[in-house]
Amino acid sequence: MRKKSVIAAVAAICICCLCFFAGCENYDYYEHPEKTYEKGHEFDEGCGNYNNGYDKESEEVDRLISVVPSQVQLDFMELEYYNFIHFGMNTMTGAEWGTGDEDPALFNPSSLDTDQWCEALKASGSKGIIITAKHHDGFCLWQTETTEQSIKNSPYKNGNGDVVKELSESCEKYGLKLGIYLSPWDMNAETYGTNAYNEFYMDQLRELLGGEYGPDFDGDGKGEIFCVWMDGARGEDVEMDKDFAYDLEAWEALIRELQPGCVVANQGSDVRWVGNEAGSSRESEWNVVSKGNAANTNWQGSVDEADDLQAVDASAEDVGSRELLAKYQDLVWYPSEVDVSIRKGWFWHSYEKPKSLDQLLNIYYKAVGGNSSLLLNVPPNKDGLIDEKDVEVLAEFGEEIARTTAKLANVTSISVGDNEGLTEKPELYNLLDESTYDGYTFEDNEYIIEFKLSGKMQLGRIDLREDSRSSQRVEEFEVWVLSEDGWELIGDSTVIGNRRILLFEDAPESDTVRVVIKQSRSVPVLRSVKLYAK
Repeated sequence: MRKKSVIAAVAAICICCLCFFAGCENYDYYEHPEKTYEKGHEFDEGCGNYNNGYDKESEEVDRLISVVPSQVQLDFMELEYYNFIHFGMNTMTGAEWGTGDEDPALFNPSSLDTDQWCEALKASGSKGIIITAKHHDGFCLWQTETTEQSIKNSPYKNGNGDVVKELSESCEKYGLKLGIYLSPWDMNAETYGTNAYNEFYMDQLRELLGGEYGPDFDGDGKGEIFCVWMDGARGEDVEMDKDFAYDLEAWEALIRELQPGCVVANQGSDVRWVGNEAGSSRESEWNVVSKGNAANTNWQGSVDEADDLQAVDASAEDVGSRELLAKYQDLVWYPSEVDVSIRKGWFWHSYEKPKSLDQLLNIYYKAVGGNSSLLLNVPPNKDGLIDEKDVEVLAEFGEEIARTTAKLANVTSISVGDNEGLTEKPELYNLLDESTYDGYTFEDNEYIIEFKLSGKMQLGRIDLREDSRSSQRVEEFEVWVLSEDGWELIGDSTVIGNRRILLFEDAPESDTVRVVIKQSRSVPVLRSVKLYAK
């Protein structure tokens, strides 16, 4: 008996070791609802009557739903998934944070190919790329007049290279939008730490946003930049004048002047950092939050703090519940962005490997499928190419996401109502087309939408979207299917927002699907509901 125990223990250790060295991971992004209901009473309550005991209409609810996105934010939220490219001096030196004293001669990628970047990222389903035009070390990847610490003094293309320009042309070729990361912190700039630096930074914005860079999709001869991304990194020992501060208002005003369709992210007022760099997102991610949300007020003081940012438990944070927002007078529309790197570091290092397909899918479904945007960093190597291992997993990533939406259900009828009865309405069919905002606004008593299908199928995925022009309203919902054993709850969640994706591993075959809105801030306003077979 003892011998068997020892053998079992050794076997268990061996299995653990094999899993460790093989990168064994187990991510479960499928629905496993735990609620139970008495048969015949599954649909007694919803937002049309009980609303989980919360007010559906009140002055406070009116205050919450009066907060809506700008047109620029609305357009930005359609992207959902796009990429970071961290590339520059740190790629050549192997650092994450440089020093600002690097010799521009170190920058000389032998095979830089921005078409290869765009092809690999496009295959993953990406809608755009944000390039680190300047990182904290101050080295600029474009032909700038503001500093000598730039590509013009490197051997790359004999000093005539311009990575931002090359990427602009590739983005236009592949139909990808272009964004600019321009580090507010500049280790090389002589004026950094003085108020003169604000004008220096704006001069760099003028060069990058003046129309020379970015794809020209509308053919007006001016390049388009969809995002300026500014982070909160700043060294602890940097010497600064006592009255020095980033003039964020002036920077943002200039960005709006030069690129009216551009969002300002992270340190800007359009897009909110989720609060960590681990790819974690909240279970209930709200777009309506308090003005001056704390998630964007933290400064990263050293490269070592990057590990702390990856340890934040974002799911435990509440930024938009009724209880929290009741404490704040000023509210804003401030959607969340999840930023994470495909490797451990933000810049390429030969000893690192990309995340697995399951890791990437887990991040995607919780971010994009949980009312956030996903900014996935993919760093090119020293040669100027995305590593083949990264290219391979990106292709698998794009293929797997596409697979889950390949079999769109054939909906034959849609009805809406409450537990007393359902009514078919022509306007409900607007929900099948997410390319418009026509959607459906619920009547006061309604909380059940029922979809009849042309035949029985196993539901694999459902996508729900709210019409953000009417704010974010839904606080809880359920998904049911009618099986041979009666109604079965196969999924439940909290907020919907821009998009909520639920995946089902073993839903029973059915030709009838119900979405039940359990709780809402006023009547729900849905933009679309899409059903996909497994």
